[in-house]
Amino acid sequence: MKNLILILFAVFAFTAAQAQEQKASKNQEASFEVKGVCGDCKARIEGAALHTKGVKTANWNKETKQLDVVYNSKKVELATIKEAIAAKGHDSEDKKADSTTYEKLPNCCKYKDGAKCGH
Repeated sequence: MKNLILILFAVFAFTAAQAQEQKASKNQEASFEVKGVCGDCKARIEGAALHTKGVKTANWNKETKQLDVVYNSKKVELATIKEAIAAKGHDSEDKKADSTTYEKLPNCCKYKDGAKCGH
């Protein structure tokens, strides 16, 4: 009886460990440059990323222009996140915002025009 309990416990522990490993492997981390200037840009960039299904976290650094994201690779591709950000007017390394969308940005956020902003 003890052997049966030990075997069942070992099977349960192994199954739980494999399930945890599969869950962890779905989440990917990525960091890439996104053009922006100020706090308004930060809110827009992070919001665009976070409103993309499958994105867990998004943090844009105003100084380094780097966006760090954690996302579920089973639900979303990195290119889709970059497209969502470009749709809000911000360029990333390999996805550019179209000029019409860029022109709709507030003046303080127009990074192509050398905007400097304090917020």
